Amino acid sequence: MKKEKVCDSSQVSAKVAKTKKERKPATPQARVESELRKLQRLTKDAIPDDKRNVVLGMLPNLAFMKVKLDEARKDLLYENIYAYYDNGGGQKGLREHPGFSAYNKLFTTFQRGIKQLCDMMPTGAAAADALTDYLAETRYD
Repeated sequence: MKKEKVCDSSQVSAKVAKTKKERKPATPQARVESELRKLQRLTKDAIPDDKRNVVLGMLPNLAFMKVKLDEARKDLLYENIYAYYDNGGGQKGLREHPGFSAYNKLFTTFQRGIKQLCDMMPTGAAAADALTDYLAETRYD
């Protein structure tokens, strides 16, 4: 007796097949908003009210930089730090990869912003430690 296939497995839903649905990557705007909410949660009770207005202006920029750093890190992961160049005018050589230079500048600015936030917090605030952890957080989505 010949066995027949009951159904084509490609038509089985993810729930029945017990596999995870593939998630669509979040848009850059959604990722910035997510990072902004995370920063707002970290700083909500840790920043005194008199400094809160200054912080509220910084947070969107820090969230934007965090997303851009994550994207740049992902793009630069398999790149060399130095790149060969030939400008066509007889000059050839080795130079720093422009992406790494931009990444370093952006990271320095981001790090400085996180430090400013930490400095606005009272001494010994647990949120300062959370911001330090946030600084070290890496994403390769």
